Amino acid sequence: MKKISDIVDEGIRKMPFVEEAMRAGLINYSSLARMLKPFVSKELMKDATEASILMALKRRSTMGDNALNLNPKNYHDHIGDIFVRSGLSTYTYSNSKTLTENQTQLLHEIQNLSDTYCSFTQGMYERTLIVSENLTDRVKRIFRNEQLITGHRQLSSATVKLKASNVKAYGLYYYIFKMIAWYGITIIEVISTSNEFTIVVESKDINDAFTVLMKIKSDDSDF
Repeated sequence: MKKISDIVDEGIRKMPFVEEAMRAGLINYSSLARMLKPFVSKELMKDATEASILMALKRRSTMGDNALNLNPKNYHDHIGDIFVRSGLSTYTYSNSKTLTENQTQLLHEIQNLSDTYCSFTQGMYERTLIVSENLTDRVKRIFRNEQLITGHRQLSSATVKLKASNVKAYGLYYYIFKMIAWYGITIIEVISTSNEFTIVVESKDINDAFTVLMKIKSDDSDF
């Protein structure tokens, strides 16, 4: 039979941002216990009291950082330089037999152009182009016969250089993306390599995104 403490822990992980709010001392435990009661009772297969749930919550709060958070204050050790780029657009097309050929044509046309950005991300059924807005006309011309799924304009990106130690930093990406979501920033696209990752957001959100990343990098105690 499951323990109430285990069920409470599972319930909290199913509720976005509650865990972080608990760490920040923003949660009323009595109210949270009432909210969790139906879930805990169902998993326990009998009626759980609010008092027992409240006790599990308080015991959990005294255990310090849990397995998912690990030690957030150490994450800044793995983050290097942060670069921001503005004036981007994205285009997502269905995969086709001609898509790679058109992609090659685009790269050939822009190889000698300065101040341009072009990135491709391929999935099982679709491919996304992230390009400088000055390439918009070329993209529309070259890919005019491809099936456009979606597109976004007026975007910016923040690229984070990661130190080689990031591969051993369990929970690093979770923590970064959780903080970005906590600040209400919507991520349009993500580009990742071994030692860097890039988030693409609406241009109106880039300052907030940069601020979040810098706070993590600088180990801001008020974060």
